[in-house]
Amino acid sequence: MKFAKIICITLLLMIGLSGINSLRAQQDSTCVKFNKEKALAEIKNKSPKLVIVGGIVRAAKPGDAKFAKKYKIKFTDTGCAIENSDCIAAYNKVTFAFLDRKYGKKWRKQVRQDLLGL
Repeated sequence: MKFAKIICITLLLMIGLSGINSLRAQQDSTCVKFNKEKALAEIKNKSPKLVIVGGIVRAAKPGDAKFAKKYKIKFTDTGCAIENSDCIAAYNKVTFAFLDRKYGKKWRKQVRQDLLGL
């Protein structure tokens, strides 16, 4: 009886993990909303952005507006629909490199520290 339970639990875990890995593979292959190319295009169009991972409630913090005005960028919030975190990190890293080139490293002490890729 115990052996049958162990086999059942093992099979359920294997099925669950394979489904999770399949979903993860789909997410990894699709950086639709946020990717390096889009970040470069937005910088070229003079509208650089940093992506904040949000939720149901807007994730803006008190210093965001002041930072955005000073460094001429915009923050965009993912809301509930969060794309793959690796995609968001890659997108943000392009904007970080742009800010480094334009302003040096001083902005890094002033930006919110919860941005993916920082």
